Amino acid sequence: MNKYEIGMQGFISICICILMIILITWNGLMVVAISENKGGSNSMLLPKKTSIIILTFNKLEYTKICIESIRKFTPIGTYQLIVVDNLSTDGTRDWLAEQTDIITIFNEENVGFPRGCNQGMELSTGDSILLLNNDVVVTENWLTLLNDCLYSSDDIGAVGPVTNSAYGDQEIAASYSTLDEMWSFANNYNRIEQPDWEQRLKLIGFCMLIKKEVVDKVGLLDEVFTPGMCEDSDFSFRLIKSNYKLMLCRNVFIHHFGSTSFGELPEQRKQLWNRNREKFEEKWGFHTAFHTQSRDELVQLMDEQDRYKKIKVLDIGCACGATLLKVKYRYPNSELFGVERNEYAASIATFIGDVTIADVEDISFEASFFDYIFLGDILHQLKNPGELLIRLKSSLKSNGTILASVPNASHYSIIFSLIKNKTLYGKDDVLGQNTLRLFTLPEVQTLFEQADYKEISYKFVHNETSNLEQRFIQELSSLAGLQDNTHLGALKYVIRAVRGGISLSTLKSRLEQINQGDNLNEAVLEIIGMMAAHSINSSVIISEVNSLDIDRQLVFNILANQFFMNGAYNDIIPLLNASLEINSSHYDTLYNYAYILHSIGADKEALLYLNKIEEKDSESNFLLEKVLTQLTL
Repeated sequence: MNKYEIGMQGFISICICILMIILITWNGLMVVAISENKGGSNSMLLPKKTSIIILTFNKLEYTKICIESIRKFTPIGTYQLIVVDNLSTDGTRDWLAEQTDIITIFNEENVGFPRGCNQGMELSTGDSILLLNNDVVVTENWLTLLNDCLYSSDDIGAVGPVTNSAYGDQEIAASYSTLDEMWSFANNYNRIEQPDWEQRLKLIGFCMLIKKEVVDKVGLLDEVFTPGMCEDSDFSFRLIKSNYKLMLCRNVFIHHFGSTSFGELPEQRKQLWNRNREKFEEKWGFHTAFHTQSRDELVQLMDEQDRYKKIKVLDIGCACGATLLKVKYRYPNSELFGVERNEYAASIATFIGDVTIADVEDISFEASFFDYIFLGDILHQLKNPGELLIRLKSSLKSNGTILASVPNASHYSIIFSLIKNKTLYGKDDVLGQNTLRLFTLPEVQTLFEQADYKEISYKFVHNETSNLEQRFIQELSSLAGLQDNTHLGALKYVIRAVRGGISLSTLKSRLEQINQGDNLNEAVLEIIGMMAAHSINSSVIISEVNSLDIDRQLVFNILANQFFMNGAYNDIIPLLNASLEINSSHYDTLYNYAYILHSIGADKEALLYLNKIEEKDSESNFLLEKVLTQLTL
């Protein structure tokens, strides 16, 4: 283990703090306030102390700004400041030794970010621990607002703010050019009266506030990720696995200069990313980026106006559930479902919604159940995407919507890879290992049209292109004589399509017509036609029959007989079963069951249903005689 020492000034400050606590307790002045939190439990909210842990490795100018901002915007007595220095050589150690309010650990070597944070956490005495980069500038009310969220519920384990520089959407657009302008921006942004909290899969370690009890339960940062990168993702998923939630406080903004440790070494940073992502995937079984990204471009297409309406949303290929969480943030009362074939990613998503671990082409869904179905970069991985779209249509409610993203086969990167004779289907190649087919825009449109979806619309999603890439696109356009080359720069297509086919109101009308005996053959043939077009199935029929004020068993039996006569054999048994659920001794249902089973040679099974008929008539006795005759042959 690396040896370290605590600065003398830090030691003195500890002694002073201990003496103050003794004096306050002796005089009976310690105040403990009990407050009821949002989670419904009572917790001791005052006083709360946060141990702020900062790592330094040179960059003294950033460290000074960071610590001065903490002193300026954080009430005295609410925090403990611990700085771990990883052998700085620019005067940082001398400056830290002069500070009387900082506990400092001076390492004899650069132990990296995870180990340095762990040293600070082991020394912390606060109720919560805040990991803070030294290139951060905090703002007014920052810690108060973060604590408001952290202690709002017992199941919240960690929280973080938004900023101007971070990967993912913890970064927001912020227009300022000086620190004074930044503080003005933050003062307007940080809102006490309007909490805006979003549950997340992971938080970035530049500023992460964690309950001390959570650290005690989950453990410290995993030092396998030394010198740094991915340790925050790993820690986040360990919290989720321990039944804690991570929350992004969208009403808290702090400034982040960004990547001061590796920013001047871009190649080293890239190598670290790649190496630690491999370590992460070996440990967790899923990719720290691909399996944790939210399909925001799909969520933005949801057009439900009532934010608090109870809607059912299915995400096929939900990975760890990031898109489902985004839906939940936008529609708090939504009911979430997912399908994911990576069992390790699905194990995380199960903490968010009702998730099935399976290949979507091998399972079925309840009819007329979902308001929205997401297909994020899934169709190109399927054996029969057209068939799945038809099946999914019947599981959508009337006017339910499919939202899909499809990689673009004519994107310049694919063409470039072909010209350069590069591999296409490797782990990090342009198409990836799971690609079974490619789609151009006309093919995608045809796919949805053939499945009889309506109101099909699309838009392009572009990626950033370099000057060289733009030149390549222009040269291709010139060679092909293209007037519009938009598709060459489109990374993927985003499709929105509404369930088409017959409306449920028409089906209900035909069922009522059958119940009344009006134009019976016409009504039955129309329903059979709907089924042949995959607009409805037996599950939809059963659901609609049960919703109507009609003689349900009469309608079920008429349909079963007519389906038998028209060769629609697969849908007969579900209808008869639905009838028996209403009345298990219903004569017509038992007779029809027996007749159909006898017709296909299943006489033993037919006899079981005939024996359940309590009062047989001449018709049922005649059928019974025929069945017994066959059984004696």
